[in-house]
Amino acid sequence: MGNLNFLHGGNIYEIKRNFKKEIIDFSANINPLGLPYSLKKYLYKNMKSIEHYPDYEAKSLIKKISKYWKVKEENILLGNGSVELIYLIVNTFKPKTTVIPVPTFSEYERATKAINSKIKFLKLKENENFKLNLSIFPKIDMFFICNPNNPTGNLIIDRFETIRRISCKLFVIDEAFMDFLPDEDIHTAIWEAIKGKNIIVLRTFTKFFSLPGLRIGYLISHKDIIDKLKKNLPPWNINSLAQLAAEFILNKKEYIKKTHKIIEEERDFLFKELSKIEGLKVYPSVTNFILIKIEKPGLFSYSLKKLLIPKGFLIRDCSNFRNLNNKYIRIAVRSNGENSKFITALKEVLCKK
Repeated sequence: MGNLNFLHGGNIYEIKRNFKKEIIDFSANINPLGLPYSLKKYLYKNMKSIEHYPDYEAKSLIKKISKYWKVKEENILLGNGSVELIYLIVNTFKPKTTVIPVPTFSEYERATKAINSKIKFLKLKENENFKLNLSIFPKIDMFFICNPNNPTGNLIIDRFETIRRISCKLFVIDEAFMDFLPDEDIHTAIWEAIKGKNIIVLRTFTKFFSLPGLRIGYLISHKDIIDKLKKNLPPWNINSLAQLAAEFILNKKEYIKKTHKIIEEERDFLFKELSKIEGLKVYPSVTNFILIKIEKPGLFSYSLKKLLIPKGFLIRDCSNFRNLNNKYIRIAVRSNGENSKFITALKEVLCKK
């Protein structure tokens, strides 16, 4: 897998162009509740804000995040989605050596390859439940950890302290899916990040708060790291509607509570139903997606994806994840009606193969 394909899930536009049909997207891990009606109304009311430049410093949103996490405003930096922040971190600190556990989100590799960093891939083993099994490393510059991990759906480290013995200039902990854990306070590395000078925690509004199209994310770290990153940040990187939406939805405690409930119920439902299907191995998940291994002979991820599209479902073919192959797929946790229809369609397809 030398030439990794950096494609992602969620490309419903290509499916619509090629197949001329509507699709239920199980390939992108977005909150099935979608945007609350109250937020849609709020954005419509504030549509005039796009006639002006956005707040350069996004002060109001920074204050809201500061209050939400009980951290100082100086410890927060906003980005045009967490992907912009990944590239910002890499281009600011220019690591000569980088460690990336795999399989994981491909943009860590793409960003570090662009600056010719020497990458060591740490293989997460299936027989160890894709946990991060650490050995002693020589001193490294940057260590990316996606926790919970995408696409495996598990916490690859339970506590940040477990990796303290590694000599590393900068740990980048991507917590894009941490919001889906009701007890995230126990598992997040935020409290470590504001104390030490070698930890950055990435968070996003994309997944849990269902705002992928507005591109809004943030990081939490020590003030000294924030100051260095700010120097390389382009002006007006967060648009007006993204600022308003993020600020509005962060307050919606009922939405947060409801999301935790539906994800837990539907994830359990999907796990049980999928586990009953012969020829599939289903991996436990703590977040809003599930990794599945196709054990049925002669059936591969790309062919299963192709067979499900005419039935109106798009899944994530995981063959382009480093350290996985063409026997793995990933599906998002969606509403009960959609999940039930998907299980029916999947059984139909597998019966014919």
